[in-house]
Amino acid sequence: MNKAIISIIFLIVAPNSFGQTNENNAWFFLSHAQEVSKKWNILADVQVRSSDKVKRLKSLLLRSALSYNFNDKHSVALGYAYKGDWEEELSVLNYQLEHRIYQQYLYNHNLKRTELSLRFRLEQRFVKEENTFDFSQRLRSFLSFQIPVVANKDFSKGLYTAVQNEVFMNILHKERVNNHFLSQNRAYIGLGYRWSKKIDTEIGYYNWRQKDKAGATVSNVLQLMFTTTL
Repeated sequence: MNKAIISIIFLIVAPNSFGQTNENNAWFFLSHAQEVSKKWNILADVQVRSSDKVKRLKSLLLRSALSYNFNDKHSVALGYAYKGDWEEELSVLNYQLEHRIYQQYLYNHNLKRTELSLRFRLEQRFVKEENTFDFSQRLRSFLSFQIPVVANKDFSKGLYTAVQNEVFMNILHKERVNNHFLSQNRAYIGLGYRWSKKIDTEIGYYNWRQKDKAGATVSNVLQLMFTTTL
């Protein structure tokens, strides 16, 4: 077993006790795919995140992309994301701005009625520090399963459970972010209801582990999510 695999396992199952902090947060996530033609989609996401103990707004993420579908299983996308963070230091809120350009590959597959999604996303990050922007690159690897619990035969309506995990890797200029190759892990389980093939609603729990230069943060996140496809 090589060093990278050992590091991923450690990041997922073993919290970093040195300098570790714990938080409890809430997220709201709206994800939309707009079909332009059989080959092209426009993707749009809005995510709002709270600070610890849901005291205030901490982050706003706006993301969009143009997606090309090779077929029902394979697609690629080119997109842009805007992220704003309000970080509190000595009772003063400081605003941190980040721009991202990203490229994405998505693979969708059905295992009987269970829906599997595998996604790789390469991000070019521009994080504002005073009067300059620090550039770095990050790779994200995402795997999810939507498993029908009480649903109709073609899973176009009904109750389901969602299980997913995403690993974040800094592949260029890690010293400009948290100085770690393996940066984050987000493990998630949720319960959702599919109203039709076009609308899902879901509530779930994230165990979110982030490394920084001083230690690590482990967050318990409650997320409410709406997914629409038109």
